[in-house]
Amino acid sequence: MTNPTSAVNPSDESIAALRSRPDDDPIVMVNLLKYAEPGGRERYARYGTVAGREIAARGGRVLYSGNSLAGDHWDGVALVYYPRRAAWLDMQDSPAYQAAIADRTAGLAARLLYAFTRGAGPLPVTPPPLEDMQRNSDEEVFVVNLLRYHGDEGRASFFRYGEVAARLIQDLGGNVELSLAADQAMVSDDEWEHFVLVRYPSFEALQSMLASDEWQAANNAYREPGMAGTIAFPTR
Repeated sequence: MTNPTSAVNPSDESIAALRSRPDDDPIVMVNLLKYAEPGGRERYARYGTVAGREIAARGGRVLYSGNSLAGDHWDGVALVYYPRRAAWLDMQDSPAYQAAIADRTAGLAARLLYAFTRGAGPLPVTPPPLEDMQRNSDEEVFVVNLLRYHGDEGRASFFRYGEVAARLIQDLGGNVELSLAADQAMVSDDEWEHFVLVRYPSFEALQSMLASDEWQAANNAYREPGMAGTIAFPTR
């Protein structure tokens, strides 16, 4: 199920589809946020205060949240862990949570909401555990990557890119913090296959990698041919 991002709230059909899926794994809800103007951040913050309490009451927590540094369509990201799908679904039925949705609706101009699970991703690394992102310095940046491939050949091509990118990231002192497999679209214009969150020690370190001859060669040979779509932006 997909919905236009401008809807900002999942449809009844999307919620019913999630409810019908097996409830045997934790999920991470990836939220990409575009605030309404004026006053959208404030309205969304009011919603967030209530949502935070409701999430915690069900054993969930925010793994990471950050503001976009790219000045593009999205203003920020929030990655929210739930121990079971049932925890997220139960929250939807909470009167307190339902009352806060008006602030979320008014606070957002657009939203992407997608459920992911821990699983094998597009980089040759063991999927990291679902742990909170602890910042080591104010200079660090975390790059959000939503990925969709040109079928199996595109997936294989992107993996070859990942072999190069993973080594370059490590050489810079960075790390792949999350590598997640798609579970279900909740509010999205498109289907996505993987989500990856990468930590870099600084924005300058990220820029240096993207400017390097080795990254450029891997990008041209493997990444771009393999991708059918992507959303990627740095956050802090």
